[in-house]
Amino acid sequence: MDRPSGDVHGRHISQIETLWPVLMKALEAPSPEMAAAQEVILKRYRPAIYRYLLACLGNADAADEVYQDFALKFVQGDFRKANPEKGRFRDLLKTALYHLIIDHHKRRQNGMPQLSPDGPEPADSIQSVYESDKQFLDSWRTALLNKAWDALAEEERQTGRLMHTVLHFRAGHQDMKAAQMAEALSLQLGKEVSADWVRKWLHIAREKFARFLLQEVAASLRDPTPDALEEELIDLKLHDYCKTALASWREELKPPANFD
Repeated sequence: MDRPSGDVHGRHISQIETLWPVLMKALEAPSPEMAAAQEVILKRYRPAIYRYLLACLGNADAADEVYQDFALKFVQGDFRKANPEKGRFRDLLKTALYHLIIDHHKRRQNGMPQLSPDGPEPADSIQSVYESDKQFLDSWRTALLNKAWDALAEEERQTGRLMHTVLHFRAGHQDMKAAQMAEALSLQLGKEVSADWVRKWLHIAREKFARFLLQEVAASLRDPTPDALEEELIDLKLHDYCKTALASWREELKPPANFD
């Protein structure tokens, strides 16, 4: 699987390059580098954008239409002045998509025939947009989790270590004990594995998944300090997945003790 420039797959958290330089390049004057950067951004975040639009609009055709509006405005440079104060890329997207959805509803309402004054009031579809923060955060959170799963699957393909297989099986069988998982995975893998083997690879897989998820969240922030990362993880309800990985990173950043 080809990974776009700016991807964080496999990097140590302290070596992450955020996507903000890619974003700034995507918003510059037309050039081959700008076009490549635009492709990176649109490809990376289309799932989150489309899922949010579908949740707000409730219609695939409408979601497609608004997404095409967004993509066109993005490549035309309409968001060049965008500069979210908190340095969160999701703030830029949320604001842009919010206005596009409002415009879509206005166009739709303007195209409606005049209603009889004695008829019932039409549903207030625009009002739902004002309550869309939850849909956007849910879509963003799902996209980040899916990216972490994809990275874990890619790691398994490259190394042959069955982290994705074991953790994905666990996610679908929460009530199984290690011994039951070992029995089921032995059948699935065509080889005998033990409960201890399951426990070992679950531990390794969870740590790796948390690292990938932490990297994905960090890549969307302009300045991914531990405090900024923790705040974002809490906002997205992802902190429980990553708190151990984040604590480890904080320890790594501490200056060495001075015994003089």
